[in-house]
Amino acid sequence: MRNVLLLFAVLAACALFAPSADAQQIMQAPLDAPSDAPLFAGGKDVFGRTPRCRACHAIVNALHMRLTPRLEELKRKEEKRKLGTGSAARKIEYGVYGDLIETQVGSVCSAGDLWRDRVVRKECEKIMNHEDEIVGIYNKWLKKGAPGKGEGGWNWNWEMCHRATEACPEELAMHELEEFDDDGAGEASERRYRSEQTPERGHETDGMLTVTAGSYYDVVVKDPAVNFLVYTAFPDPDGEHAEFHASIAPALAATQKLFDDAGLGDVFKIGMVNADNNDVPPPYGMVTKTPSVCLYPANNKGWPRYNTELNDGRLTPFDVLFFVGNTASETVAAKARELMKTTPDDVLRRKSWDHDEL
Repeated sequence: MRNVLLLFAVLAACALFAPSADAQQIMQAPLDAPSDAPLFAGGKDVFGRTPRCRACHAIVNALHMRLTPRLEELKRKEEKRKLGTGSAARKIEYGVYGDLIETQVGSVCSAGDLWRDRVVRKECEKIMNHEDEIVGIYNKWLKKGAPGKGEGGWNWNWEMCHRATEACPEELAMHELEEFDDDGAGEASERRYRSEQTPERGHETDGMLTVTAGSYYDVVVKDPAVNFLVYTAFPDPDGEHAEFHASIAPALAATQKLFDDAGLGDVFKIGMVNADNNDVPPPYGMVTKTPSVCLYPANNKGWPRYNTELNDGRLTPFDVLFFVGNTASETVAAKARELMKTTPDDVLRRKSWDHDEL
């Protein structure tokens, strides 16, 4: 009888805890589950970050959660202790921060987000060859008074991922980390960035270099010696910006030809992003719904200059040269100003939208 009762109890328990058809299932992703963020040539993401740069950003974010709050709390306690009057206030504490920093930095690659992504995990382990430099950055931060974001010009991305580890190039490291949060990995469809296939090197569209979301960093930003003017276009002939594109594209193509003929085509380039098919995310774009023109000057790619006088696309080569002459690096700017004086008027002031000229 006792065995029967025991069997009944076991069966009842199984029935009680058995999942129903509507029960929520708990699922565990494999350790090496790949990121949902779209990746392009060379393993770069929509921001142009290499796996190494992404890993460094992940390291900083992980340490912000695991280490920074504890250091701030320790700092508050130390400051409070030193304000006291007893022997405890006069006591010199060695290694108050050092042990904590070294422990957390040394184990950061085992943090969940870093460990689950195999590629990022491997890059993290390589970055840890600079473990002493990373520890030094935290000590430097403490000596500066543990400034918050933007205080005193402190930038974790720059200090950690460029200065200490050289994991990210200058053009990416000068941005705040928050600008890289939306990498298209979210479930919402609006966060998934589109990109056309990367074209062959030198491929042109309407007389301008073809740029896609996936190739944006490599083509536009990577080479510091090139002044790059980017036209974010909506060229669909049936779209609301079709007339804008038909007006401005010939002027941009003509401007590129002027620089090519002047022998400066290697340091000044104009490229077009078809925004009907490509979403260029921050920090390089805003997934805009309207056309834009901006210039990334040589040796200062982190500060693009936007043309705010687009006049519905009705720009002549003179207008484009005027913009370049006021925003590009000195050599290219000087050539633009010279071309404004020496180019024949039928080229310089051609209005492609004015059909009476034709």
